[in-house]
Amino acid sequence: MPHAPPITAVIVDDEAHCREALTGLLQQHFPAVDVRGAAVDVAGALELVRHEKPALLFLDVELGDRTGFDLLEALGDERPHVIFTTAHEGYAVKAIRFSALDFLLKPIDPDELRAALDKVGQRAHPRQRPDQFIALMRNMLLHAHDGERIALPVADGLEMVEVGSILRCESDGNYTHVHVKGGKPLLIARTLKEFEDLLTGRGFIRVHHAHLINVRHVRRYVRGEGGEVIMDDGTSVMVSRRKKRELMDGLERL
Repeated sequence: MPHAPPITAVIVDDEAHCREALTGLLQQHFPAVDVRGAAVDVAGALELVRHEKPALLFLDVELGDRTGFDLLEALGDERPHVIFTTAHEGYAVKAIRFSALDFLLKPIDPDELRAALDKVGQRAHPRQRPDQFIALMRNMLLHAHDGERIALPVADGLEMVEVGSILRCESDGNYTHVHVKGGKPLLIARTLKEFEDLLTGRGFIRVHHAHLINVRHVRRYVRGEGGEVIMDDGTSVMVSRRKKRELMDGLERL
């Protein structure tokens, strides 16, 4: 039975111990991955990728005072398959997950590395689309700047939505209906939990298992065991008893 051809790869990370650890893991457990080189910054990475034309790029999210996105912008559409690596378990991971891109959390676990490489090796695995990278860049910026727009993956591309215009997000299994002020609801192929991860801390509270609301768009609170809120669009949303205190705190902060 013929062996599969090796997967050529380069590693871009500004920390020596991270480059060495990933290289060692690949050499020990995944000899089919042929590491052609490593770079520590955007300029060096751009030259290396253009010279080696690897099939796979392991890319750190933060590179000194620049980011992996600077490299992706410079590469344009002719980029290898990208697996992001990050030591930041919080927002960076949420944004990458939301954009449906591959990532590894440092220190890298061999089993997670195997799962990521298995996906790269599958011929049926869909090619990473430019709109996924745009969404990731948008949603990473969302963390840094109030008033930014969020990139929502819709059926035919991306819908850029002002975070402040979102009234509520409503669960529908593995999908979420996003209700936007003055617009039609958007059906997004992300769970409500993913929206909660991305938007919590920006004025959004999960008041019920099926609803994440923007407290800035609460028109009225009606008392009850948990109570209910009337949103700016007239919608009534039930509040679970255990979420009542969190909601009250959020409304008091307005």
